[in-house]
Amino acid sequence: MAASSAAGSSSGSLKRLDDHQQKPPCIPIDTLVNHLLVAKRSLSSMNHVLRANELATSARLSHQEALLLGAQTAFVRNSMLDQVTILTRVRGSLQCTYEWGKRDFKKLVKAMDEVDTELTGTMDMLRDTQVQSTLQPSDRKGLTLLDFVDETSVHDMREAMKRSIQDLQGIQVSFDGDLLRFETDIRNLRKTLSAAPLPTMEEDSQPATASLLFQMEDHSATMASLLASLTTHFDMCVTAIRTTEGAAALARRRVAEGMQSEGSEEVSISGVIAEQESHMSNLEPKTADDQAEMLKVVVQDAEEVDDVVFEIQDHLANMEQEYTVVQKYLIRAKASYTSILESFAMLGEIGDRLGDYLAAEEDFKQRWELEKEAVFGKLEEMREMRKFYEGYASAHGSLVLEVERRRAVDERVQSIWRKAQESVDKILEADRASRETFRQDVGEYLPTDLWAGIQGPARKWTVVQITDDESAAASVDRTPAQRSAIVDGESKVTLD
Repeated sequence: MAASSAAGSSSGSLKRLDDHQQKPPCIPIDTLVNHLLVAKRSLSSMNHVLRANELATSARLSHQEALLLGAQTAFVRNSMLDQVTILTRVRGSLQCTYEWGKRDFKKLVKAMDEVDTELTGTMDMLRDTQVQSTLQPSDRKGLTLLDFVDETSVHDMREAMKRSIQDLQGIQVSFDGDLLRFETDIRNLRKTLSAAPLPTMEEDSQPATASLLFQMEDHSATMASLLASLTTHFDMCVTAIRTTEGAAALARRRVAEGMQSEGSEEVSISGVIAEQESHMSNLEPKTADDQAEMLKVVVQDAEEVDDVVFEIQDHLANMEQEYTVVQKYLIRAKASYTSILESFAMLGEIGDRLGDYLAAEEDFKQRWELEKEAVFGKLEEMREMRKFYEGYASAHGSLVLEVERRRAVDERVQSIWRKAQESVDKILEADRASRETFRQDVGEYLPTDLWAGIQGPARKWTVVQITDDESAAASVDRTPAQRSAIVDGESKVTLD
């Protein structure tokens, strides 16, 4: 729209690049009234301008809220990442404890295997060692040293060691379950953090949000300027109607007819005309040339009213699109903030369970040490058992030597007794001959009742082996002279 120099105003109405400079023809009143009605309808674009201002204000507030949420989200997220790092280190410490337990378990099992192998070797040695034939009872032959050993204690000890291994494995499984739950918590927390959308000021397919705000403000300012041009054009139309004879009455009638026929809520222009009549407007033409110039401007601007209205609508459409982008950014910021709050709540739950995980580590150490002490005790018992059985095998060799020594003693005693028996037999034979000579020489002179033993035979002496019990019983029953004949508690001399 062109400026109205005739009205003494430097401000124009609608401005176009291809501004018409041709001289307008004489304008009929109907045309002038139509221009007024169109100008009046164009002022409904004020709603678009108000909407634009509302969008710009809301977008600015949304942008501020998104920035605030983004800052809070980033702060909480960075803090949580630090906490995740700490939790990971704690998890690593617990894993080290678990790995120590696994290594210690391998050492214990190796020690158990070594002791059991040694004990098994000792038992096999007892099984392979035959008992000296002279030591075996007559009704049982082919006995080994193992036949005289109660293997139940060995089996019980091995079963106890197996139970200890199972207990150690149970302790490991229990602690491993706690570690698995801890690892699952950390993994789920990391997954939640990774899945949380990150609000950014720029996206690949969209301009920066700040630039959008500037564009929206520029759109809003342009729309306000265009609305001001439409308002100026309307004022000029009102002035033209008022200063043209018969135009005001026709305009009132046309407006009334339009309202009745269409049932619209068109605002009456009577008040506007009356308001301009009450005081002189700066658009008021002072001369006929001013009047002609004003009419020329009105006609030129009337051709551009629809274009200006469309331009306002186009700016509003662009603002709606840009506002949608800003709102999407806000929605994403809210989603990210909500997600980070959920992750923070999950972190709090993990923190509540952290004490249980640390207590599980301490419980693992205590139970492990107690069970390990029990295993060491059983290992010592197995070593003592093996030592005893090796002593038993060694004692068997000594027993064989002892039996041989005693047999040699018995043979020596028997040899001595045989020699003694031979000497006694010689003495008794000489005694028999002396007795016979005595009877022949004086026997017929001595009465038989003078001495009961005068005709008795010579005494007989026999050496027999007796036990300790028999020796004790014989000592009670015999006379002192007979008891004195007991030699070494092994043999006795019997006087017949």
